[in-house]
Amino acid sequence: MDFWTHQAEARQRSRWLIAIFITAVLAIVLAVNFVVLSLFALLEAGQPVVTDTLWLARHPQAAAITTLVVLAIIGIANLYKTMSLSAGGGAVARSLGGSRVQADTTDPLQQRLVHIVEEMAIASGVPVPAVYILEQEDGINAFAAGHTPANAAIAVTRGALQNLNRAELQGVIGHEFSHILNGDMRLNIRIMGLLFGLLAIAIAGRTVSWYAPRRSDSRRGGGGLLILAGVLVMALGYVGVFFGRLIQAAVSRQRELLADASAVQFTRETTGLRDALLKIGNLRGSRLRHPEAEEVAHMLFAPGMTRWFATHPPLLTRIRALDPGFDPAQFDGLRLEVKPQPLGVVEVVSTDRLPRSFYTHAVPAHRSMRLNPPALPGLVGNPGAREVTAARALRESLSDKYAGDDGDHPGRATALLFALVLDAAPAIRSRQLQKIRASFGARLEAHVSEQGERVLRMAPGLHLALLGEIVPVLRQLPAAARHEILECLDALCRTDGVTSVFEYALCTLARSYISESLAPTRRARPVTLASTVAELQIVFSTLAAQGHEKAGVAEQACNAGMTRLGLAQAPAYSPVPGWSGALDRALHCLDGLAPEEKARLVEALGMTVAHDGQLMRTEAELLRAICAVLHCPLPPLLEQDADYLPSSPSGGI
Repeated sequence: MDFWTHQAEARQRSRWLIAIFITAVLAIVLAVNFVVLSLFALLEAGQPVVTDTLWLARHPQAAAITTLVVLAIIGIANLYKTMSLSAGGGAVARSLGGSRVQADTTDPLQQRLVHIVEEMAIASGVPVPAVYILEQEDGINAFAAGHTPANAAIAVTRGALQNLNRAELQGVIGHEFSHILNGDMRLNIRIMGLLFGLLAIAIAGRTVSWYAPRRSDSRRGGGGLLILAGVLVMALGYVGVFFGRLIQAAVSRQRELLADASAVQFTRETTGLRDALLKIGNLRGSRLRHPEAEEVAHMLFAPGMTRWFATHPPLLTRIRALDPGFDPAQFDGLRLEVKPQPLGVVEVVSTDRLPRSFYTHAVPAHRSMRLNPPALPGLVGNPGAREVTAARALRESLSDKYAGDDGDHPGRATALLFALVLDAAPAIRSRQLQKIRASFGARLEAHVSEQGERVLRMAPGLHLALLGEIVPVLRQLPAAARHEILECLDALCRTDGVTSVFEYALCTLARSYISESLAPTRRARPVTLASTVAELQIVFSTLAAQGHEKAGVAEQACNAGMTRLGLAQAPAYSPVPGWSGALDRALHCLDGLAPEEKARLVEALGMTVAHDGQLMRTEAELLRAICAVLHCPLPPLLEQDADYLPSSPSGGI
């Protein structure tokens, strides 16, 4: 199953989940009304409500109030939980006792984890997720949480760190990246909010039964009836939770098998992920001890608790999907081979082909390569082993990005971000530094100036990879500080009055990554290709004009892409002066396209940039920025002897 099918299915499941939730809420409303009005009937006549066919007509106000109260409880609980999760995946990890791992950690096991996550993120074309460790959990487990890749977090148990080798841990992280890339996280967060809403009814009923008076002056025993009503409402609430758990399991199980398959694609071998599952079956298992683990049961890599409705397929089923010849008798035979990884041992990575530093390795800015547009949609959200291999080299090249850091990681990350857009011309560069001094002070200006000299010597293809690595550090800053950084970044790009393709790509990606870390993004209004002709004209005309110097060639490139869309009336080539703002607005609209139409759009964009037979670095960067705004993560485009893109580790674009 590819990225586009995953996306379409996630949307369908989300709609199905909402429909089931509404049905469950209506059933609970009716049931609670029945209990409350039964109480009225008993208090009035001492008769059960079932003998009175006019009970609803006799108490319309009670029914209306009860309905409103139930809906309010569910709605407020759902809103509360949703708001508490709006901070992204880190909020979920912290709620389970997770502690954040810094990129410059000196713990060897944590270093290995951070390196794997960084490599997966670079290979996938998304910002690096925040990394957390559940220190108190000995079981082997992990999860990814968040609304989008820009505010995602990956949490791993201490048991997984200590008991999995690099290949096994890479398989687990690849599994979690599948959830990040394919839209599963947003669905999982929504499930958490809806389940908490249903649970709130049970909590309300329990509260009523606890605090109801145990004695009553009323001859009819109102206190006892109130306790009974509370118990019944609590039971009805747990019935809602029961069906919620059923939904949770139904949504989760098939997605786990698909995530296993995607994880294998990252490495092109099954042994790492298979052996991780074997260790779960033979060592400590995957159980989580935290009392709130039930809420994230559907997010976990492996079952976190025993329950009636399993959120994951049986381990044996998952192992046999990876290794059809696996014999269950091997479980006992492998028991003695499963040993914890020594704390002081990390993997040895061959660096024969890796550049020593991203400040000394150079790739010519004019370098170009061929692109096969029909294969481009298959790369979106779908990296493979060669992308991961190349990403390891890029990550190693960026390993000294915080050289000389004095412990102020967010400050250094901010300096690196601003340094990426410093102009090579001394006069413009000086004006940019003055703006930084005015907004952030002389200390940050000095850091930016220092980093700027180093970035000037950086290989051009590493800029966007560096952006993806510093964004998670910026997430640690307060929201107001991140807004200020975005404003300053835009001002720096406009200093010379001209927005270059690279500046647009960098600022667009930074704005997308940082804005989505501030608040969950709402889905754009649904649109179709046929209804967005004006926006398509802006996008294709801009991409063609920026990638082709001659107007005639640019027009042909634009027409080639528009023709691929198959529209009844394709708009003419019409480049927009001051194109950046118009392109932003057009892309925001096109983000509302359905997945299958986005796939057609990505291929058509590839037709435009590949019209002249070459893909320049600036075109590749602009294409990646466009795809990011459309929430179609495109990995770094690399040269390779394949039908589509990828390349040697040292030549990423």
